[in-house]
Amino acid sequence: MNKRNAKKITIDKTISIPFHVQLLSQLRHLILSGQLDPGSRLPSEAELKSQLEISRSTIRHALNNAKAEGLIERVTGKGSFVTSSPNVKAKLDLIGYITFGFRSDLQVKLLSGAESATKARGYGILFCHSNRDINEENRLLDQLIKDKVRGILIWPAMEEDKSRRLFQLSAKGLIPLVLMDRTLKGLEYDYVISENYAGAYTATEFLIKLGHKRISFLSEPILRLITVAERLRGYRQALNDAGLKPLDPVLVGTPNLELMAEDIIPTLSASNSKEIEQIAQYLGKPDRPTAIFAMNDLVAMQALKAANLAGLRVPENLSIVGFDDMDIVAHLEVPLTTVSQDTSYMGRRAAELLFERVEGYNGPPRREVIPAHLQIRASTTSPLSPQSV
Repeated sequence: MNKRNAKKITIDKTISIPFHVQLLSQLRHLILSGQLDPGSRLPSEAELKSQLEISRSTIRHALNNAKAEGLIERVTGKGSFVTSSPNVKAKLDLIGYITFGFRSDLQVKLLSGAESATKARGYGILFCHSNRDINEENRLLDQLIKDKVRGILIWPAMEEDKSRRLFQLSAKGLIPLVLMDRTLKGLEYDYVISENYAGAYTATEFLIKLGHKRISFLSEPILRLITVAERLRGYRQALNDAGLKPLDPVLVGTPNLELMAEDIIPTLSASNSKEIEQIAQYLGKPDRPTAIFAMNDLVAMQALKAANLAGLRVPENLSIVGFDDMDIVAHLEVPLTTVSQDTSYMGRRAAELLFERVEGYNGPPRREVIPAHLQIRASTTSPLSPQSV
């Protein structure tokens, strides 16, 4: 293994993917893409330990799994070598997995669900992330096809550019592919998504039954994203059905930029944040809402901090509901009422649909909706006094 290829192996310690899984995935990619020649020697455990700053037991775990998959051979006293078998690519069926990050527990659960299904079928996963960059997503799709994966699971970045590779692959039907959490208009793929409309309807209906009449929908300015659009639709329908007037969405953040956990969570401990100050100003108005339904838990947590900045107590002065049920929200100072979606099951079902395509199903695109449930916690209660629209 030459020094250039050795340097391509890295460990991201800011994400929740186990180190041995990251190392194994990168070894798979380097070997199956031909960047490592048959018979070439891998860096020693000691060299990898020094380079990656992880334990030898972790490295050994990854190497043993690579050996079990037929990717490498371990020779006592000499080291680990890329297998010289000409059939190495036939020894392991691989599924490609693309997301736009791995730093939130939801993203990790999605991968975990998909990985559990692939292991049950005897497949391996090549996972990678686009960091919300369409050009990088295009490159990853092409690379996974070159790596001869049997199919691809993807949580696509938010962009409806018809020239992106995802649309080209859809038109040509080059490889089985399943979308997770969302789809894009014009794509002819199976996709698995949460019950966004019904979940939002239930959350808004719950606030109405508590006695709230002025309920705001708080969101990043990405209303065209199908998940957010469906949550907004559910919010509006619940209010209309109750004879109440939906308020215009309150939008905070940068237009057309989908923020992730690593973007928002640091702002929650910062002395100030543009988005939080914007929400606080809104909550300081005389006609402020008595309740907020946020597009997701991250935005709901911003609302919690903004309420404190505006001198409002949650839930006495303001009820707040999120969407996602991230692990952290049950342990906040004011535990968050939220709509819980089963992202682990979503990943598993997406993988199962993909296997059906790989194994010969050629019917029309399928849409599978995963139920979502309201988790009631301490961030919601009845308003202190009757409010009017």
